[in-house]
Amino acid sequence: MTAPMAAPLQMPRSLDTRALDDFAGAFGRPGGERVGVVALVWPRLTALRATQCAATVLALTFAYGLMRMPVQISDSLGQLLDAQQSASVLETFSSWAHRAAYLRPMFYVDVKILFDLANGHYWLAYRGFHALLACAALWLFVRVLRVRTWDDFAAAIFALTVFTGLHTFRGLVREAYPVSHFLQVAVLCLLALNLARSRGGWLVDVAAAITFVVASLTIESGLLVWVVIVAAWACGMRGVSRRGMLAVTALLGVYLWARFWMLAVGSPGFDQRSSGFLLRMLEPDEIQQRFGAMPAVFYAYNVATSFLSVLFSEPDGGVFEAVRAWLAGDVPPRVYLAVASSSLSTALIVWAVAARVRGGMRSMRDESTQLLAVSAAVVLANAAISYVYTKHEILSVAGCFYAVAAFVAARHALERLREGVPAAVRVVIVVVLASTATLWAFRSIGVHHMLRVEAFRVRNDWAGVPAEMWRDEGSAQQRRQAALIRQLRQDAIDAPGSNPYLVPRWVDRWWGE
Repeated sequence: MTAPMAAPLQMPRSLDTRALDDFAGAFGRPGGERVGVVALVWPRLTALRATQCAATVLALTFAYGLMRMPVQISDSLGQLLDAQQSASVLETFSSWAHRAAYLRPMFYVDVKILFDLANGHYWLAYRGFHALLACAALWLFVRVLRVRTWDDFAAAIFALTVFTGLHTFRGLVREAYPVSHFLQVAVLCLLALNLARSRGGWLVDVAAAITFVVASLTIESGLLVWVVIVAAWACGMRGVSRRGMLAVTALLGVYLWARFWMLAVGSPGFDQRSSGFLLRMLEPDEIQQRFGAMPAVFYAYNVATSFLSVLFSEPDGGVFEAVRAWLAGDVPPRVYLAVASSSLSTALIVWAVAARVRGGMRSMRDESTQLLAVSAAVVLANAAISYVYTKHEILSVAGCFYAVAAFVAARHALERLREGVPAAVRVVIVVVLASTATLWAFRSIGVHHMLRVEAFRVRNDWAGVPAEMWRDEGSAQQRRQAALIRQLRQDAIDAPGSNPYLVPRWVDRWWGE
């Protein structure tokens, strides 16, 4: 008798390859590429949703820090008193449309509108609006990146740390005015880029025109909305049509005619602001004495240093802080941190730009190249309008678009990792990306320390207000003013806070200013 044929070997269900294939297919991307562990836990989580979640968490942390800050007394109290005295929004607009050197009526209209809507809750109205603007800026920034893949997600997270870690962002959240008009313009410029990348239509053209009008009448840097729209159209973005682009250009002509001819507002001069030069700040009279006969030299210096400040975080406000600290024999670690992180990210951006230049006309048509071109135009234009004086807030729009360019650069580096480059090149790319991302994340965290320090200072400023300012005496108008000051002071004193000077000394050396 022959031995019975052995039964075929049965693979345990736990090792069934078809089950494993089905499992991998359920959680993989097209082409068999696996997704991360997070996607295995949350199958419906896409790269876009993950980016939006990260941006939301980041926005809420900054909103929390802003809501713990009282309304500043330095540049806010006078404007709030003016808003209290103004009879209407229209009166506010007309009265501020004829001020010498500045044409910013929409800014004061915002202050008046919020004052009337506050109904006595001034801290909630102004700080709440500030927090909403910060959230809108981060949301519009993420939206313009058009995250599709997990490589995009990684690049977007990197760009978010650049956006919030750059010194220009500090100026946006530390703004001393009741309404952060620089942040408002940054939001409007990001909105303009989103419109340029949309599907288009006449409503988009109308929205682009309204965006320009509001931004240009809020502050002079609002003219950058025109730069965004024209540069985007020139690069092939057709969300804003040719008709819409020409309409915005016509509105720019109307603005210039109204400002310099009809209203004769003009531009700020040497006697308006202090500004940095080489190793120290110069007061207006010193600037006039040094450069009154050759203003073009001072203007060129401001433009050049503003451009360098965005790319390398140095000089700061026209002052070469690293050189000054080195000559003094004590360079704080925050200076090395800022210059190193910015230099690394700028090097990545230059690498991405060079790759597209080598790629010829074909590579010049993709959306990444378009984002790089628009970002370059905005950074250059923002530096140019800083010719009279330079500071963090003026360059805030350039900082936003520098972060857009950083997104393209990070994604380019990740794409290179997938192209089969030599192992040594891979190691270099990974080390540079990891180091740069870590440095920027550390800078971004430092903004929270800055907000805590600023809140503590503002609270102390209100505590030191002389009693004569908030005593209920004098005329009816004086009593109303005293009541406003008394309420703002009480809101500041009651605000929760902690003493940032009790933290270790290294915190201020790494994150202070």
